[in-house]
Amino acid sequence: MPTLNEATTTDATIAEARGRLRAELSRLRRRLRSQLALEVLAEALAIAVAAGAALVLLDWSLRPGLAARLALLATALAAVAALVYVRASRRLAPARLDELSLALTLDRHRPGLGQQVADVLQLPGLLDEEGSDASPAMIRLAVRRASEALRSSDWTQLWNPGRTIAYAALGTFALIVPVAFATIDPDAARLSFARWLRGSEERWPQETYLTVMGLDARGRLIAPRDERTLVEVRSDLPLIEPTADRWSVGGRGEPPLLLRSKPKTSRAPGAVTVRERALQGPSRSATMTETAPSRYQYEFPPSSDSSTFELTGGDDWLGPIPIERVDRPALARTRIRVKEPGTADPESREVDDAPSRLLFLPDSEVELTLEGTQELSDAKIIVNPGAAPPLTRTDGRTFTTTWTLREAVTLEIVLTSSETGLTSKPSFLSVGLLRDREPRVTLRAMGVGGRVTPVATIPLTLAATDDFGLAALRIQADRSVIAGEADAGKPEAQTKRSTIAIPFESDPARPTLDHQARHDVALQSDPPPVGAVLRFTAEADDQCARGVQTGRSGVLAFSVVSPDELFYEILIRQRAERAKFLAILEATEKQTPALEGDPKVEEIVAMARAEQGAGRQLGQIAGRVADALQEMKLNQVGSPKSQRLLQHGVVDPLRNLASGPMAQLQASLQAFASAADRNGPAKDEARRRHAEVVTTMKTILEQMSQWESFVDVVNQVAEVIKMEQKVLRETEQARESRAQEVFDDDKP
Repeated sequence: MPTLNEATTTDATIAEARGRLRAELSRLRRRLRSQLALEVLAEALAIAVAAGAALVLLDWSLRPGLAARLALLATALAAVAALVYVRASRRLAPARLDELSLALTLDRHRPGLGQQVADVLQLPGLLDEEGSDASPAMIRLAVRRASEALRSSDWTQLWNPGRTIAYAALGTFALIVPVAFATIDPDAARLSFARWLRGSEERWPQETYLTVMGLDARGRLIAPRDERTLVEVRSDLPLIEPTADRWSVGGRGEPPLLLRSKPKTSRAPGAVTVRERALQGPSRSATMTETAPSRYQYEFPPSSDSSTFELTGGDDWLGPIPIERVDRPALARTRIRVKEPGTADPESREVDDAPSRLLFLPDSEVELTLEGTQELSDAKIIVNPGAAPPLTRTDGRTFTTTWTLREAVTLEIVLTSSETGLTSKPSFLSVGLLRDREPRVTLRAMGVGGRVTPVATIPLTLAATDDFGLAALRIQADRSVIAGEADAGKPEAQTKRSTIAIPFESDPARPTLDHQARHDVALQSDPPPVGAVLRFTAEADDQCARGVQTGRSGVLAFSVVSPDELFYEILIRQRAERAKFLAILEATEKQTPALEGDPKVEEIVAMARAEQGAGRQLGQIAGRVADALQEMKLNQVGSPKSQRLLQHGVVDPLRNLASGPMAQLQASLQAFASAADRNGPAKDEARRRHAEVVTTMKTILEQMSQWESFVDVVNQVAEVIKMEQKVLRETEQARESRAQEVFDDDKP
């Protein structure tokens, strides 16, 4: 049974106990919410720091690009947010419990505590219900006892301080990790922040930095179309240069690679891989060739389309770098203006493939104009030999240079495109030196030999050639005569020179480059004595702008001999020709027995070949006899009758024999050799032709003998006449001598 004090508990006391309990539970709920918030925050920080560390580690090891980093960052943020949300939802669920639910939760850790809280909070409500069977005194007593029990409880013992400390340490550690990372390696921390949160393309420090040589200002590799392209890659940082507060590594395309500090060294990779990607067609991969330490080369195959390539070597990569294939510059037109010495106006001419168009006189002023197919930034001329003349720009595509031609030169022309920077293939232009040589002159004597008579006619033929035109022609005639005995006992020769002008027509508008003329020197008008020496030299003057040049021919020398001496010499030559003719006749007669019999085919063929050779020899004999006859006429040797006998009796028959019967005999022998019937008409025809040739040759031989006999008779008669004249002269001289002796008083 409850006591009186317990029973006298008032409603005010119950309300006060309920208020104190609710206040205590409210403080407990706030502390619980703080604890849960601390745990959620610590876990969120730990997850975020772990995710950030993982991203930094992935970025340092894999070096992803901006797009990949954005994807990874979005994925990481989504995963962290989802994980934190799930963890926070589970953590914050107890913070939303009501007073009874919170009491039941606490009853799990301290049994009976939940029932006491329920008594204080729920039993007073029974007092307000009408018709309740519960005793109010008992209700008040229970509430008072539960309130006293709760008031005597230590609520702080319900809390787990180790959990709070652990989560606080976790949160603190999560905050310390990035701070320590930034303190220990501020560059790595800054770079991670810039790459992940600011989208920077700044790279992590590398051991290798590749550089492509020869890129233009836009980071392109300009390559000639349809030609092999050689690319060189270096790893020794040849193009690094300071830019504001950074270091720019050139030769890597666009944008350039910027470094905050200059690398101390760059490690050469073991191999550099190149991968070319064409706009159309498959891609190609290859390994570059190491030509020297830190130097690598690769030759792209010919192509007409542009492409890109990427490089990978060591821990470095770069690309894509565009390969822009363009046409090389070339010479579209070359024009030469030449002012030759001696001309008033310059002569303009277009260069073509004719070498003669590029031959100019010495001291010519040459103006060369070069026009390219593209806009040009530079043009260069290499002259071999000598120094190159300066070039002057005329417009965007044209350059001009002028020089005085002293010697033959070869020009090597190289053009540089202003748009692409490509150079043209070397073009070679040879400018030759046209030497205005002195005239080339030849002088010949036709029909006479080296010995002439005092009354001979010497036919001289002059031929002169010059490069730019002849001005004058002449023949220098020297006559050397032995005058007598000198003091030393030797004969003294006197030389008399005369000039024979050769007229020819010359048009200034059309100069004469080649001229031939004939001049007959008649000695009969001024006969030289026997023993004199005649020398003739032809001379020619040209129209050279630098001064007249004279060309001279070789010297023609003639010895003057008596007609008898020359006639005897000619007669000896004629007898030699007759001996040759007689040998041919004998060889031909030896073929007669073979033709009379039954010759074999080989014998007939041999006869035909022999007759062919005999025909050539007869023609040569006829020519030499005709030359001797002409020499006799020009030297006035022999009588006209002897000359006619030689012409009609020897020369003409010899020529007729070679062209007529001898040729017919050859044809007959060839027909006989190919005939099927050895005793048929072909044999008779060959025998008849052979007999005709032999008969004709005998007739000619007789004419030769008759001519020699006639000449001998004439010579003998002439010799008798000379002897009679000599005796007559000696008789007259003796008569005069005796007469003088008779009238000479001084002699006894």
